[in-house]
Amino acid sequence: MLEKVENYIRQWKMLEKGDKVVVGLSGGADSVCLFLILEELRKKIGFEILAVHVNHGIRGEEAKADEEFVKTLCEKKEIPCRSVSVDIPKMAVEYRMSEEEAGRTARREIFEQAAEEWGGTRIALAHHQDDNAETSGTRRYISGKWDVYTAASLRGEKRDRGLSERTGDALLY
Repeated sequence: MLEKVENYIRQWKMLEKGDKVVVGLSGGADSVCLFLILEELRKKIGFEILAVHVNHGIRGEEAKADEEFVKTLCEKKEIPCRSVSVDIPKMAVEYRMSEEEAGRTARREIFEQAAEEWGGTRIALAHHQDDNAETSGTRRYISGKWDVYTAASLRGEKRDRGLSERTGDALLY
Protein backbone atom coordinates (compact mmCIF):
# COMPACT_ATOMS: atom_id res chain seq x y z
CA MET A 1 0.00 0.00 0.00
CA LEU A 2 2.81 2.41 0.87
CA GLU A 3 4.32 2.00 -2.60
CA LYS A 4 0.96 2.73 -4.26
CA VAL A 5 0.49 5.86 -2.14
CA GLU A 6 4.05 7.00 -2.87
CA ASN A 7 3.65 6.47 -6.62
CA TYR A 8 0.41 8.43 -6.71
CA ILE A 9 1.83 11.28 -4.62
CA ARG A 10 4.80 11.51 -6.96
CA GLN A 11 2.66 11.26 -10.12
CA TRP A 12 0.43 14.15 -9.10
CA LYS A 13 3.18 16.09 -7.28
CA MET A 14 1.07 16.13 -4.14
CA LEU A 15 4.17 16.29 -1.97
CA GLU A 16 7.59 17.25 -3.20
CA LYS A 17 11.09 17.51 -1.86
CA GLY A 18 11.33 20.51 0.41
CA ASP A 19 7.62 20.67 1.32
CA LYS A 20 6.74 21.38 4.94
CA VAL A 21 3.62 19.44 5.94
CA VAL A 22 1.54 20.27 9.01
CA VAL A 23 -0.21 17.06 10.07
CA GLY A 24 -3.30 17.18 12.30
CA LEU A 25 -2.67 14.40 14.84
CA SER A 26 -5.52 13.70 17.27
CA GLY A 27 -4.22 10.33 18.42
CA GLY A 28 -7.15 8.50 16.79
CA ALA A 29 -6.68 5.68 14.29
CA ASP A 30 -7.28 7.82 11.17
CA SER A 31 -4.81 10.55 12.01
CA VAL A 32 -2.19 8.13 13.32
CA CYS A 33 -2.40 6.11 10.09
CA LEU A 34 -1.97 9.27 8.01
CA PHE A 35 0.92 10.40 10.22
CA LEU A 36 2.73 7.05 9.95
CA ILE A 37 2.35 6.94 6.16
CA LEU A 38 3.64 10.49 5.81
CA GLU A 39 6.43 9.83 8.30
CA GLU A 40 7.62 6.90 6.19
CA LEU A 41 7.33 8.81 2.91
CA ARG A 42 9.18 11.89 4.20
CA LYS A 43 12.41 9.90 4.13
CA LYS A 44 11.89 8.87 0.50
CA ILE A 45 10.48 12.12 -0.88
CA GLY A 46 12.36 14.57 1.31
CA PHE A 47 9.72 16.72 3.01
CA GLU A 48 9.41 17.84 6.63
CA ILE A 49 6.55 17.18 9.05
CA LEU A 50 5.19 19.17 11.98
CA ALA A 51 2.53 17.33 13.98
CA VAL A 52 -0.16 19.50 15.57
CA HIS A 53 -2.45 18.18 18.31
CA VAL A 54 -5.50 20.06 19.57
CA ASN A 55 -6.84 19.37 23.08
CA HIS A 56 -10.44 20.62 23.08
CA GLY A 57 -10.79 20.81 26.86
CA ILE A 58 -13.79 18.49 26.81
CA ARG A 59 -12.75 14.92 27.64
CA GLY A 60 -10.59 15.47 30.73
CA GLU A 61 -8.11 12.68 31.49
CA GLU A 62 -8.89 10.86 28.24
CA ALA A 63 -7.86 13.95 26.26
CA LYS A 64 -4.67 14.26 28.32
CA ALA A 65 -3.88 10.62 27.54
CA ASP A 66 -4.37 11.29 23.80
CA GLU A 67 -2.07 14.29 24.03
CA GLU A 68 0.63 12.26 25.82
CA PHE A 69 0.29 9.47 23.23
CA VAL A 70 0.79 11.99 20.40
CA LYS A 71 3.82 13.56 22.10
CA THR A 72 5.39 10.14 22.73
CA LEU A 73 4.75 8.98 19.15
CA CYS A 74 6.29 12.15 17.72
CA GLU A 75 9.28 11.89 20.03
CA LYS A 76 9.83 8.26 19.01
CA LYS A 77 9.64 9.20 15.31
CA GLU A 78 11.73 12.36 15.86
CA ILE A 79 8.99 14.60 14.48
CA PRO A 80 8.42 18.03 16.04
CA CYS A 81 5.05 18.29 17.77
CA ARG A 82 2.97 21.27 18.78
CA SER A 83 0.11 20.76 21.21
CA VAL A 84 -2.53 23.45 21.65
CA SER A 85 -5.26 23.51 24.30
CA VAL A 86 -8.53 25.30 23.61
CA ASP A 87 -11.58 25.75 25.83
CA ILE A 88 -14.11 24.64 23.22
CA PRO A 89 -17.15 24.78 25.55
CA LYS A 90 -16.34 28.43 26.34
CA MET A 91 -15.73 29.20 22.66
CA ALA A 92 -19.06 27.59 21.72
CA VAL A 93 -20.96 29.77 24.20
CA GLU A 94 -19.06 32.92 23.28
CA TYR A 95 -19.64 32.53 19.54
CA ARG A 96 -23.10 30.92 19.85
CA MET A 97 -22.26 27.71 18.03
CA SER A 98 -22.27 24.02 18.85
CA GLU A 99 -19.20 22.51 20.48
CA GLU A 100 -18.67 20.44 17.33
CA GLU A 101 -18.65 23.55 15.14
CA ALA A 102 -16.43 25.41 17.62
CA GLY A 103 -13.99 22.48 17.57
CA ARG A 104 -13.83 22.45 13.75
CA THR A 105 -13.31 26.21 13.67
CA ALA A 106 -10.57 26.08 16.30
CA ARG A 107 -8.75 23.22 14.55
CA ARG A 108 -8.77 24.99 11.18
CA GLU A 109 -7.42 28.18 12.75
CA ILE A 110 -4.75 26.30 14.70
CA PHE A 111 -3.57 24.29 11.69
CA GLU A 112 -3.43 27.40 9.52
CA GLN A 113 -1.57 29.37 12.20
CA ALA A 114 0.94 26.53 12.63
CA ALA A 115 1.51 26.43 8.87
CA GLU A 116 1.97 30.21 8.73
CA GLU A 117 4.43 30.28 11.65
CA TRP A 118 6.41 27.24 10.51
CA GLY A 119 6.42 28.08 6.81
CA GLY A 120 4.19 25.10 5.98
CA THR A 121 3.37 24.37 2.36
CA ARG A 122 0.71 21.70 3.00
CA ILE A 123 -1.75 20.76 5.74
CA ALA A 124 -2.68 17.07 6.06
CA LEU A 125 -5.81 15.95 7.90
CA ALA A 126 -7.51 12.60 8.25
CA HIS A 127 -11.10 11.79 9.04
CA HIS A 128 -13.65 9.06 8.48
CA GLN A 129 -16.90 8.77 6.57
CA ASP A 130 -19.04 9.92 9.48
CA ASP A 131 -17.20 13.25 9.55
CA ASN A 132 -19.49 14.75 6.90
CA ALA A 133 -19.48 18.13 8.63
CA GLU A 134 -15.69 18.10 8.67
CA THR A 135 -15.65 17.38 4.94
CA SER A 136 -18.17 20.10 4.22
CA GLY A 137 -16.46 22.58 6.55
CA THR A 138 -13.10 21.97 4.95
CA ARG A 139 -14.61 22.41 1.51
CA ARG A 140 -16.03 25.80 2.55
CA TYR A 141 -12.81 26.78 4.32
CA ILE A 142 -10.39 26.24 1.46
CA SER A 143 -9.20 29.62 0.31
CA GLY A 144 -6.87 28.52 -2.47
CA LYS A 145 -3.79 29.01 -0.32
CA TRP A 146 -2.93 25.30 -0.31
CA ASP A 147 -3.56 22.59 -2.89
CA VAL A 148 -6.23 20.09 -1.89
CA TYR A 149 -5.79 16.33 -2.12
CA THR A 150 -7.87 13.56 -0.62
CA ALA A 151 -7.64 9.87 0.20
CA ALA A 152 -9.62 9.30 -3.00
CA SER A 153 -6.69 10.85 -4.81
CA LEU A 154 -4.31 8.59 -2.94
CA ARG A 155 -6.35 5.59 -4.10
CA GLY A 156 -5.99 6.67 -7.72
CA GLU A 157 -9.33 8.41 -8.21
CA LYS A 158 -8.46 11.82 -9.64
CA ARG A 159 -10.71 14.53 -8.25
CA ASP A 160 -10.57 18.21 -9.04
CA ARG A 161 -10.42 19.72 -5.57
CA GLY A 162 -13.34 17.50 -4.54
CA LEU A 163 -13.62 15.65 -1.28
CA SER A 164 -14.36 11.95 -1.05
CA GLU A 165 -17.15 10.63 1.14
CA ARG A 166 -15.39 7.29 1.74
CA THR A 167 -14.05 6.00 5.03
CA GLY A 168 -10.55 7.12 5.89
CA ASP A 169 -10.30 10.36 3.92
CA ALA A 170 -7.03 12.20 4.20
CA LEU A 171 -7.11 15.83 3.26
CA LEU A 172 -3.98 17.61 2.09
CA TYR A 173 -4.40 21.29 1.51
